[in-house]
Amino acid sequence: MARVIVIGAGVVGLSAARAAARGGHEVVLIERGPIPNPHQASWDSHRMIRYHYGAAAGYTRMVTEAFAAWDRLWVEIGATHFVDTGAIAIAETEGDYVHRTLAAFREVGLPHRVLDRAETAKLCPQYKLLPQSFGVMAGPGGPLFADRIVRDLARLVETLGVTMMPEAEVVAIDPGTAAATLADGTHIRGDSMIVSTGAWCGGLWPSFAGLPVIRQALCYVEPPATYAGAWNEGPALVAFGDNGGYTLPGVEGTQLKFGYGAHRRPGRPDEEGWAGKPGEEKDILAGFGRFVHDIDQYRPLRLQIGYYTMDATREFHVETEGRTIAVGNCDGQMFKFGPLMGEKLIASVEGRLSATDLKNWAAGR
Repeated sequence: MARVIVIGAGVVGLSAARAAARGGHEVVLIERGPIPNPHQASWDSHRMIRYHYGAAAGYTRMVTEAFAAWDRLWVEIGATHFVDTGAIAIAETEGDYVHRTLAAFREVGLPHRVLDRAETAKLCPQYKLLPQSFGVMAGPGGPLFADRIVRDLARLVETLGVTMMPEAEVVAIDPGTAAATLADGTHIRGDSMIVSTGAWCGGLWPSFAGLPVIRQALCYVEPPATYAGAWNEGPALVAFGDNGGYTLPGVEGTQLKFGYGAHRRPGRPDEEGWAGKPGEEKDILAGFGRFVHDIDQYRPLRLQIGYYTMDATREFHVETEGRTIAVGNCDGQMFKFGPLMGEKLIASVEGRLSATDLKNWAAGR
């Protein structure tokens, strides 16, 4: 049995703690805020899992593994925090994200459906389709109820005997000895250590210091009655061409969610905090106005602010030094892979997965 120190109690840290405890290890989980922490990228009403990944065929393949990992978690927590609403991407122009996704589906042999314009319009009447538009669906796909998941994960790992250290900020680490130093001067040492601190990863892992920290604002909205059924009974939208907007239906007590990639910008969580800026709701809705009918009839309900690291590669970075593994560049895409990533990290700690193979797998190669 090894002593495993896990720094960061987002979905990856919690999942690594679970996997380590299940493997019979002594686990210490350290988090700068409460556990779970509502001021982390893992916290939201719902997050999307889907097979659509543009040309990134490696990540498309990984989603099947991710679903299997979620199924293992559902058994352990005694609940399924996922609804298979289906997921659709709608093409606009030749060569766009949807065309690239369709090519990747064919490359990996993933079952899927291509809906012609008429079928797409019937299923999704809320969108402004072009004459050449078509839809691409693959399943399962839809919302993962993120806040419910991290709550239940936190309860599970505590039940498994993990030592929980909330409100404990790590200010320095020694990868070679798997040691962490807290802000109050406390030193904690293990046999292995995992660092998964999201937007704060650059402060502990020097090679991650150059990763851009991104602020993302997501808008929850009330749709007009005309389209309420289409939104909340239809599929999640992964992409509309290359426009950068995505949606999640309001199901199981949640609200319709709009996310707009073009609204991302560099951010500093410790300085800017988690409150929305004046006019942000209108900016996000304006981005959807290009492809959503009657956008002026949508009523903003609230904003959800999150921060994460994301560089141009949009690949997860996993690095190993000494007895320590660090995870960075999690983008807004990591949540769907959380339990699977936790299992892979512990497989590497236990010597069942090499550092090189872990790094390449995480990068989708």
